[in-house]
Amino acid sequence: MGQPLAKWTDRGAARRHIRSFRLEIILQSAARCFNRKGYHATKMGDIARELGVSKAALYYYVESKEDIIFQCEAAALDLAMEGIRIAEGLSEPDDVKLYVALRHFIEGMTDRLNGCVVLTEGMLSPGPYRDLVRRRDDYERRLRKLVEAGVASGAFAPCDPKMVVLAMLGAMNWIPRWYSPDGERNPKEIGETFARYLVRGLGQGGFHEHGSAV
Repeated sequence: MGQPLAKWTDRGAARRHIRSFRLEIILQSAARCFNRKGYHATKMGDIARELGVSKAALYYYVESKEDIIFQCEAAALDLAMEGIRIAEGLSEPDDVKLYVALRHFIEGMTDRLNGCVVLTEGMLSPGPYRDLVRRRDDYERRLRKLVEAGVASGAFAPCDPKMVVLAMLGAMNWIPRWYSPDGERNPKEIGETFARYLVRGLGQGGFHEHGSAV
């Protein structure tokens, strides 16, 4: 099982900055509403009820639904780029680097963000949407470089890196549709299983996880 969703009144908030803690809870709860009901069908009142607070309390931390969805996606992209930077800094084979990048994002998306990812097409005004697209495109480019490096080193079979990365993103972006913190698999297991599966699909034989064939 994954980590349980934090609550608005969680005593852990006293040990952290209250604003960032409650904003995190808002994003998690809003993402669950968006993924369940759809962005347009979800009202601010629905999110407030999910949290067990008033709409006034909600507006103290966020400006609008658009603000919520922007911050949901921004948090996911921050996590994705964190995984890329970790992978790029490793002295490991190229397949391990890609595995680490994917695992970090998937595990963090399910554990730290509790599935706090939603599709933003047509939901944001042009300015915020362009900002997210720019950051998303940067992430895709750096994932492609990891795949290209793996092909060049012989870790991966020859392939079209762009198409491969799009397939990977499609698989990862679907996880919030079915993920539940109360499910049978915890975030670590989900991250390891998906990342291993996606990387093995590119391989010429065995996949080396930190120097050991698996």
